[in-house]
Amino acid sequence: MKNTLKLIIFALFVFLLYCGKESNSESTAPVESEIRSSDMVSEKKVAPSAPRAEENIEPPSVENQLGQVFVPIQNSSERLLEYQVQMSYQTQDLIKTRKDLLSFITKYGFIESSSAVNTDSPYMSLRVHIRSEKLYEALIELDTYGVLLSEDISTIDHTEGMVWQKIKSNREKIRLGRRNNANNQTSANSKNWQEIEEAVTESENNLDSSEHEIWKIKDKVKWATLSINFSSPIPADKIQIPTYKNAFIGILNVFLELTYYLIWMIPYLILIGLLYLPLKKIYLYFKK
Repeated sequence: MKNTLKLIIFALFVFLLYCGKESNSESTAPVESEIRSSDMVSEKKVAPSAPRAEENIEPPSVENQLGQVFVPIQNSSERLLEYQVQMSYQTQDLIKTRKDLLSFITKYGFIESSSAVNTDSPYMSLRVHIRSEKLYEALIELDTYGVLLSEDISTIDHTEGMVWQKIKSNREKIRLGRRNNANNQTSANSKNWQEIEEAVTESENNLDSSEHEIWKIKDKVKWATLSINFSSPIPADKIQIPTYKNAFIGILNVFLELTYYLIWMIPYLILIGLLYLPLKKIYLYFKK
């Protein structure tokens, strides 16, 4: 009897101990999950702080800018692009803008043509060539000279033309080498010097032409063409006060003109007065 009682007490003790472990494990699990979730939330709160700080910093904006500034992508290893840009600006002080443009052209390239008129509605137009790798910087700087009214940017792809010119150049080099070798291997008695000279000259001319075309393509790709127009705002209509003294001067001029013609007419009037009486007597005589 005592042994059975001890077994029952031992079994109850083991049962209670097992239940206590499960309750402890269940209570610790939500605590750990809560700690992990809080850590994740804190990481989310801390991690985006740097990008948000960067987002809060506004990038430097260019005043009087028409939309997004065009960003030319110049990758000479893949495409050979010639940039052509047409832009129109409005400026308050055309004289100051002209002086700024002189330093701008010296900095980025060279001028092809320019014309300016300083009248009631002044304007200036110029055509310049800018280094292609500096085109983006030049466009940003141009936006500081006035209000951008219009912009038109286009490209011409010379990649295919460059490949074809290189093929022609290599072919002419091989052809010229073959002709020179044939010239050296032919005996002096059987040589037709005129035909050989014409063939070699033709190969040299074709090679020079191909090399020149390659240089022209590289030059077009190297320099972007900018056609820029600057104008001033249309001024409001002004009250125009006439110069009244001009009216008096005009009256005096008319009077002097009349006296001038009168002086010319005096001799004719005297002649008519002298001939009037004799002519009247003759008229009356024939009338009777």
